[in-house]
Amino acid sequence: MKILKRLSALMLAMLLLLSFAACGGKNGGEDSDVTDAPETNYEREVKTKIAALNGPTGLGLAEIKADRSYAYDVEYYSDPQEVGPLLIKGEVDIAALPLNMAANLYKKTDGKIKMLAINTLGVLHVLSKDDSIKSVADLKGKTVYSSGQGATPEYIVNYILRKNGLEPGKDVTIEYKTAHNELATLAVEGSVDICILPEPFVSKVLSKNESYKRVLDLTEEWGKVSSAKLAQGCLVARADYIEQNPEIIKEFMSFYEASVNFVNNENNAGAVFLAKNGYFDTPQLAADTIPNCNIVFITGEEMKKTATENFTVLFEANPASVGGEIPADALYYLG
Repeated sequence: MKILKRLSALMLAMLLLLSFAACGGKNGGEDSDVTDAPETNYEREVKTKIAALNGPTGLGLAEIKADRSYAYDVEYYSDPQEVGPLLIKGEVDIAALPLNMAANLYKKTDGKIKMLAINTLGVLHVLSKDDSIKSVADLKGKTVYSSGQGATPEYIVNYILRKNGLEPGKDVTIEYKTAHNELATLAVEGSVDICILPEPFVSKVLSKNESYKRVLDLTEEWGKVSSAKLAQGCLVARADYIEQNPEIIKEFMSFYEASVNFVNNENNAGAVFLAKNGYFDTPQLAADTIPNCNIVFITGEEMKKTATENFTVLFEANPASVGGEIPADALYYLG
């Protein structure tokens, strides 16, 4: 009898144990909420198409390209002139561009482009094998190679030269190359004596050819002749895309701010990430370069103020640089 009672108790305990296990497998229990939570990285049926530029204007999008490809399709381009037509034709929804191109596209499309953020401040530097160049005036009579013709770099350089009494094409010969990386390659080879490049190409050249020196910081030179905070790059979107997809834009802006902060990470996590994903040869080069890239996330009224000040300077220097007029306030997406 005692044996039967013990067997019955044992069978009951086993049944209870199996019952609890079944419940646990079905409901997951409190601890399983973490592992069984649905994936947030859903595959969006129609992805947001984003055009970025090689260089600082596009670096802030690096984390989105790598980690959020489920919803955002980011492609990089060497020439900003390739990107404008893509926006106009509706083949991309968002683009990172030189600042003045936003004004030109706004004019060309009759207001169908809006600025979301300023994403790059001043990043231009003069590199030279001749370290006797100490000032802008020392460029007189020289041939200087540059990139970014028709975009912000050209107008910044011309503005600084003229403010220092030098006429581009007369007192200083400027030879333009199509893309930053094309000019950087020539500099690494030692094929040019003086060149103007943005970061991160400056640091890449200096790391591979020790004959060059960073002789002029054009952000500093701009500050000597203008009270406006120099801005070179921005993020824009098609106005119809913003209107049709306000929640996607809101989500994207949150992700983009986080991506910019990650790239600028003080603990070098961003530098390691950028090197791992091919933006720099080594984490150390990335860590040394990123602080000079002036990658920012400026939105709202501060974006509007900074952009307007830059457009005003560029308009005074060359009205064509901003489409013939300073853009209306409707250019700016203020959320």
